[in-house]
Amino acid sequence: MASIRGKIFSAVARAAGNVNPMIVEKKHKNVVKDLRSMEPLFRHYIVPIGYRFKKENVDGVPVEIFSKKKNPSENVVFVVHGGAYISRMMFYYRLLNLRYSKASGGGTVIHFDYRCAPEATYPAALEDTMKVWSRMLDKGVKPENVIVVGDSAGGHLSVNLMMKLHDLGMKQPRAAILMSPWLDMTASGETYVGNYKVDPVFGIKGQTPSAEEVKKMLMTSDLYMWLGDHDRRDPYISPVYAEFDDTYPELLVTAGGNEMLLSDARTLVDRFRRAGVEARLYVAEGMFHVFNIYQFFPESRRALKEMSSYIREKFGYAK
Repeated sequence: MASIRGKIFSAVARAAGNVNPMIVEKKHKNVVKDLRSMEPLFRHYIVPIGYRFKKENVDGVPVEIFSKKKNPSENVVFVVHGGAYISRMMFYYRLLNLRYSKASGGGTVIHFDYRCAPEATYPAALEDTMKVWSRMLDKGVKPENVIVVGDSAGGHLSVNLMMKLHDLGMKQPRAAILMSPWLDMTASGETYVGNYKVDPVFGIKGQTPSAEEVKKMLMTSDLYMWLGDHDRRDPYISPVYAEFDDTYPELLVTAGGNEMLLSDARTLVDRFRRAGVEARLYVAEGMFHVFNIYQFFPESRRALKEMSSYIREKFGYAK
């Protein structure tokens, strides 16, 4: 059962409907405009005492680096933001910097703003991610000292990063944390239909469409403009169809019990486990897509605590 604050936030998300395909079409909304409308908010970031914050440019990719001034650890939390491959990085990602740094023993937190649709389509975002990753390694960071954190489309891009490193024969990060990863562009998972009537972000309250109706609605949504002309069953496009082996890093995947993308999380965890990789799934009942990033209600804070504990454990700081 969701908390009162969790229910309130779910209701707000449902009312906004800025990425819900049916609401967007009914109200003639512009998905790109709506998703990017919050980008100008809170441009100024108040850096916590004892930390520094700087911006860099890596071959055209804007990068933000949050680090401890004194006695920083060699660990890095590499953050891949979400936003349906349409929205650029929002201010609220920075609000987690201190939490990530403390969990990693005073480590550095790296954010970056990859190219988005409709201006750029696949594989632009992956190319930008590899640029930042390679520059980080060039500066002396070791992959085994990195934990990747990605949400939604950023979860997809995080998996793409790991797949690319695998295909290039490069070292993987120590571990990865994926929040509500968006991994199935064919919308074939059972929760795309099963959770439609309870999902406040993508679904419609009380309605239970057929699998074909859901797919038809999603296949024509602007949310998928980042695909370009690529095959939706391509493993890089829909990692639920990818094959993994035991060279991939360990995973913690979180998801909301009410979200349509829950089956994406379950499928990825199952695939990793079958490949012999430790993969944990944390599901918060009654919660929605990427609920944990907002920090405003108990379920979010519990999930963030779980993530912090996981980071400490993987970096050897578990109590």
